[in-house]
Amino acid sequence: MFFFGIFGIQQKDRPVKEFDNIICPECGRLTRAELRESFTYFHFFFIPIFKWNKQYFLQLRCCGSIYTVNPDYVRELQHGDSVDFDRLQKMQMPNNICPHCGSFINPNFAYCPFCGQKLS
Repeated sequence: MFFFGIFGIQQKDRPVKEFDNIICPECGRLTRAELRESFTYFHFFFIPIFKWNKQYFLQLRCCGSIYTVNPDYVRELQHGDSVDFDRLQKMQMPNNICPHCGSFINPNFAYCPFCGQKLS
């Protein structure tokens, strides 16, 4: 988070849609998946003015696998009920995602501010 008095730039991560009864291609279990949007935004008195650097991810609850979603496939996922894993790209766990809860965090943190688990 970066502030200029009453202005600021902040990173945000929010859930967009949840999918039920998905079979995980990694572990083969029946699970749930969550479509998440991550973006950076400029705000004035904590009122968002504009967003940039939008990225979409699909996170599975069973094994914590994360897939990047192509921007042209996002609209289909938002309005559909099924997920085509052939159109997604498996993502290695980056150091700005908590391995325990999947929240986007500052990689310099020793503990996750969302779940409280120690980061390695």
